[in-house]
Amino acid sequence: MRQVHQLADAIAHVAGLNRGAEHDQALATADQAWGKLLDAPRALIDAVDPATLAGMLREPAKIRAAARLYHEEAVAWAGTGDPVLAQRGYHRALALMREAKARDPSQEDDDDAAIQELTRLASAGPR
Repeated sequence: MRQVHQLADAIAHVAGLNRGAEHDQALATADQAWGKLLDAPRALIDAVDPATLAGMLREPAKIRAAARLYHEEAVAWAGTGDPVLAQRGYHRALALMREAKARDPSQEDDDDAAIQELTRLASAGPR
């Protein structure tokens, strides 16, 4: 659980960097957070399908953290002017939130709100 709290702090830091329009730093910080979340090469994390990634993360709290991290990365990519990578991030975040909800429906209200927002973002641009 401690790891999840550390990840929440890292994600909040990335979000703060995004709010300050420091998108390149947000991406670098997010990349470091992925290293804390999973002991796997980033290329592998991005290459596996969301269901497999959820299986690698195992715990619904970690799956939700990964979804939030993808979301913040997408915001950063949008801020750098890369809508394709932004949309990819929104889609992966949405898929992971759905995986988390399927594995642990106890957070239904929070998950539903996140899924609704990510659905809006994911459908707003290129795929």
